[in-house]
Amino acid sequence: MSTWFDEPVTCFACTTTFTARLAHGVHATRAPEVREQLFARTFHRVTCPACATVFTAQRGLVYTDMDRRHWLQVAREDERPRWPELEPATRDIFDRAFTGSPLAQPLCEGMRVRLVFGLEELREKLVIWRANLDDATVECLKLDAVVHEPALLHAQRIVLDEVTADGALALAVDGERQLTIPTELVERYHDDPTLPRRFPELFGGTFVSAHRLLGHRYRWVDPT
Repeated sequence: MSTWFDEPVTCFACTTTFTARLAHGVHATRAPEVREQLFARTFHRVTCPACATVFTAQRGLVYTDMDRRHWLQVAREDERPRWPELEPATRDIFDRAFTGSPLAQPLCEGMRVRLVFGLEELREKLVIWRANLDDATVECLKLDAVVHEPALLHAQRIVLDEVTADGALALAVDGERQLTIPTELVERYHDDPTLPRRFPELFGGTFVSAHRLLGHRYRWVDPT
């Protein structure tokens, strides 16, 4: 079941601290409205009682959807530089949740386990999987965009905003600028079997993000 608690939240506009009801864990199978709130960007939206500023409260949580086989550890956005430490911790948390009992073991089969930072990255994964796309391949497409437009290296966040009716990807750059990846390129990448060999960092881990290659804390050690 989902778990909610009253927690202090500080308004970024006027620094007033107030109490808001925030989730520590969300089970979308039993609370499908949360999934829709994430798509609509209304989940954890709060209003400051002092200045009426509306913003999204940030906190870590676990999002699960047993029907769709989704399990995501959602860390705060400001924790992204710590991904090398948080990635193995995410796998450990998942393993402890499902391997402690033989009865729970079947529940983890086929589960997509991911570490994301902030609700926008959580929403992005849900948008990708709703369109039956592979998130690692989408991250490869972001790298392709950076190669063709090096200025994107300075972007703080590039996330998939939506998949258009014809299969093109609409990316949001730092929450403002829109960048479109055409359908033909999306299909070509999803049909490319060489991607796991070319970009092993993006396939097999729980932190499936181009930030692994573009972020300042990137480090990759070949296990062989």
